Amino acid sequence: MSQAPLNYAVFNRDDWSVLVEPPVDRDVSHVTPSVLGEIKAFNDQISMADVAMFYDPLVHYIKLRHAQYLRDREERQRFLGRVTKPSPFVIGIAGSVAVGKSTTARLLQFMLQAEYGEHNVALTTTDGFLLPNDELKAQGLFDRKGFPESYDMPALLEFMNAVKDGEELVRSPKYSHDISDVLVDEFDTFERPEIFIVEGINTLQAAPNSPVYLSDFFDLSIYVDAETELIEHWYLDRFEALLQQTAEADDPDNFFYAWTQVPRQTAIDAAKKVWETVNLPNLVDYILPTRERADLILHKTIGHGIDEVWLRKF
Repeated sequence: MSQAPLNYAVFNRDDWSVLVEPPVDRDVSHVTPSVLGEIKAFNDQISMADVAMFYDPLVHYIKLRHAQYLRDREERQRFLGRVTKPSPFVIGIAGSVAVGKSTTARLLQFMLQAEYGEHNVALTTTDGFLLPNDELKAQGLFDRKGFPESYDMPALLEFMNAVKDGEELVRSPKYSHDISDVLVDEFDTFERPEIFIVEGINTLQAAPNSPVYLSDFFDLSIYVDAETELIEHWYLDRFEALLQQTAEADDPDNFFYAWTQVPRQTAIDAAKKVWETVNLPNLVDYILPTRERADLILHKTIGHGIDEVWLRKF
């Protein structure tokens, strides 16, 4: 198991689960197994035990950080002698493909909505800021989809700047995993939520040829971590499950449909090659090196269970 850097405090299940202070009623009954089934990403796993022992204390920690954010904003306004537009408390969630960051983002959104109200907690992903497939192919970047240069980072930074400027309406492009491409002229619109969650593999990265990091716009950053061999296993397991689902749906428009038309082992071998030539280098060279930029790291183990939380000391 990888070791936490020296500037992180490490909490195991028992240590983290009792951190809420003052003691509160640890009722997470609104997060039912049925709700978890709807929230979790495809082929992901999450247990009610992790909800109670890890996510519930994390929600309380976020509430503390949000309250401090509001105090800091008020003090800044007093110092400057001017009133500024309210802006969301932004949470960035990063991690490898197949590590479960989408599930983490959706679960936190659901649990925070129980605290702040449905319309006050928004979620978007950076997938919509990928360059369209046609443009990636034209630039010779299609085989590097997911790498830093495959994103429209100026547009993503502009979006985040509008969010933190407190713009009343912001919108982000939609991405379809069914066709594995950005949807033309389709957007998600957000009306200045109280809390804004931004999830994606690149949320802790710098823009190419720019000193600006996407995380510069975050008030709290979370990295979902696991051993590389486990992530590879989860990636290939998800691929096989997607093959099965696509074969049953028999949808020629689905991105995975072509892989259902070849021998199963041929498709799996191709997925392994994609992992070795695309996802693994991207993880090793660009995603994992940003882990230590996170304020908090959720470390996962076999079965997607969380075994430790690493909390930045300073």
